[in-house]
This record gives sequence, C-alpha cells and structure tokens, in this order.
Amino acid sequence: MKNGSKYLVALSMVALMSACGTDDNTGTNNVGDGTSQLVSATVIEDVNTSVMMQVIHSSIDANATNAFGYKAVKIRYNTTNQNDEAVVASGLLVIPTASADYQAYRASQGLPPFSVSMINENHGTIFTNAEAPTSVEVTNGLPDYPTAILMAGYAGFAAIIPDYIGYGDTNDITHPYMLKKASVQVSVDMIKASIKYMEENGVVLNYQLYVSGYSQGGYNAMAVGQSIDEGSVSNVNLMGVAPMDGPYSIEDLGDKEIDANSVMLYPGFLAYLANSYAYYYDDVDLTDIVVETNTTLYQSLFDGSHSGPEIHAGLGLTINYGFAAYTADAVFKESFINDYQNNPDNVIRSKFQENKSYTSSWVPKTKVNLIHCLDDEIIPFFLAQNAFDDLVATGADVTLSPIPSEYIPAATPESPFVHSRCGSPAYGTAVKWFNAIRSGDI
Repeated sequence: MKNGSKYLVALSMVALMSACGTDDNTGTNNVGDGTSQLVSATVIEDVNTSVMMQVIHSSIDANATNAFGYKAVKIRYNTTNQNDEAVVASGLLVIPTASADYQAYRASQGLPPFSVSMINENHGTIFTNAEAPTSVEVTNGLPDYPTAILMAGYAGFAAIIPDYIGYGDTNDITHPYMLKKASVQVSVDMIKASIKYMEENGVVLNYQLYVSGYSQGGYNAMAVGQSIDEGSVSNVNLMGVAPMDGPYSIEDLGDKEIDANSVMLYPGFLAYLANSYAYYYDDVDLTDIVVETNTTLYQSLFDGSHSGPEIHAGLGLTINYGFAAYTADAVFKESFINDYQNNPDNVIRSKFQENKSYTSSWVPKTKVNLIHCLDDEIIPFFLAQNAFDDLVATGADVTLSPIPSEYIPAATPESPFVHSRCGSPAYGTAVKWFNAIRSGDI
C-alpha cells in the first residue's frame, strides 16, 4: 500500500479503542524461542501518546479519546532464504505504549495492566528497496508507515512487519517472489526475534498473535497462518488470520493471466514472478518463458532499484504511468503460453502448484477471514471464493468478507485500479475483526 493513501485504512473504524488490550493476561512473560533469531535491534522512533493523539485527531478520528504512543524498532534477525542459505534479514517492529492515564483508567475499572497483542503484517508487492518498511520509516520519519500507525498507535497491537528477503538489509539478494518456503520463514523467524526483543525489554505480552497481509502479503499471510497454526511458533496463541486480496492459488491466477486471449492489466507482476522462479529453480529457464531475449537486462529490472513504471518501460510496456492492458504474449513466448495452457506437466504449472499458499490437508484450528474487493481486476475475487470453498469443506471457522467498490477511494491517474486502492477498506476491516476477537465479541 502506498503512502499516498496513508491513514485512509482507519476511516471505516468506529470506537475501536474501547477494548484495547486483553483482560485475561497474567501479567507475566514466557521465555520465547527467538534466542537464535534475534541479532540486533535499533530504535528508530519513540513517539509519545500526545503526539499520536494529534496524529489520530487530524488524520484518523477527530473523536478519538485515547491513543497509544509507539516505538518503531528495526529488528535484524537470522533466517533462511528459499535455497536454505542463512541470511540476516530486517523488519519493522512497532510496539504500542500506553499512557499513564490509560493505565490509571484500567486500574479504576478493576482491569489488569494493558498488555500487548501482536499482528504479523505481510506487506504487498514492492519493486524498490525504498518501499521496504524499515526504509520508509528511516527515510520519512515520524509517523509514516501507515499500517503500523493503524495497528499500534490507534489499535494498540504490536506490528511485526518483515522487509522480506531481497529488501532492507538483504537487498543484494534476489527477492523470492511468491515462493512459499521463503515467504513463511522470513515472517516466522521475525515473529520469534520480535517476541525475544519485547521480552528482554519489559513489554508485557499476552501472546495473542494475529496474521494479516495484502496482495502478495495476503498470499504470505495465508501461508504463514497455516505454518503457525500447525506449530511453527510454539509460545503464541494464534487468534485469527486475515489474508486480503491475495493470489492464494498461483496456478488459478496463471490459468487466467497466461492466456493470449486474456487481458493482463499489470504485466510487471507476472514478469516479476517469472524472474523469481527462473532464479530459484534450476529447471526453469527464463529464455524459454519470456519474449525479452536480453535476460541480463530482464533480471536487472528487478534488482530493487527500479520502480513499477520503470520496469514496464524496460520491457517496452509503458502507457499511463506504466499501467496498461496487454495480453500475455506481450511478456511471454507463445510457445510457453500454449504449453502452459495445454500441458498439465508444464514446469511452471508444477511450480505454481508446489507454491500454493495453503495445502488441502490444512484444517485450521484458528479463525480465518478472507477479505477481498469484489471488483479487484488484478487479483480477481474468484481466488478468495475458491480458497473459502476449500476451507469450508474442511470444517474450518472461515469467513468471506467481500468489499463493494463504493467503499473504495476514488481512482486517480497514478492509481487507476481497484486493487491498488482496496487496501484502505481491507485493512480497516481486518483490524476491526482482530479487535472483535481480542475483545471477545466473536
């Protein structure tokens, strides 16, 4: 989500602060399992509650009666890449801090001290390192990363937001775009490292964990949610998973997009996918897939220094700020398109199947809410519907939350698509749902 829509994420939320924090916290912390993950931590911002109250009154809710200060911390932690190489990754941890007045209010009501619930937030597709969460916070300063402001400063959740491999401190590595193993590991290990940091610094945790993400982050959130639900992080209570507008089955999306008769509205996404899969799989050859014969040039477009419009221009696809309508043969060779559509053993099809964000054997023990804009033209609604149907068949506690277009901000020349504008109401819906779970309302 771009900063041009900052703070819009919270506009649909009413009276969210009434039940921040959980009332069943014991007030004691457990020994986390992030000892081997946490490498270092640097406080980027330390914002008091009075400053955040001004931000909330001016940008989110003029009638808000409470706000949380927050600390923005750059976490560096050990994890592994898609090919199992050890790397030190980075991410943004934003920790809410309750005011003395709020703590006094809780005491006056016979409530225990405020304790912190956590959200692992997985951001959407970015192309430049400048868009990584830690880069945004460091470069632009207080208070700038919009989902973190919503989750921490307004709603009182600690936000755990990995930069992802390929961004932040790992921007010299090719990003494993839509590759499940690396997508899960980078979030799981940051959760462990963040818990360790908070335990060591006196943050009272209640160990409730929620998982969210939009677009690519929605894909990640589904995969991370399954991993944690099945026990990859031992000292948390997974309360809810809210994937938003994600391509949960990349194969289903490919069936629609890798077709010479189907319009491809943002070719850069699938070009990014082709580059990632060709880099990380030895049996995927980029020259067999894409029309661009200069693969060195092709790969250089995805090195973290080129914006979406610049990537489209490099591929000869530059119309209307880089947003354009093409068919698949603008990016992919006709021979590849034909083989993908007609050969069930096509190598890319098999890789897409391997990287589906959830497995058919998963029976979620936690609540899942699939939030999706009805008119998303980049990641179509049927992807959420298919995932919902799959999970319902397992007997899961799953909700499908369609968002009609009337709730989405108006289009602009730089942001013409529903998909690029859907993040605002989607995040508002997700955090409101998380808060209802935290408050015991659902």
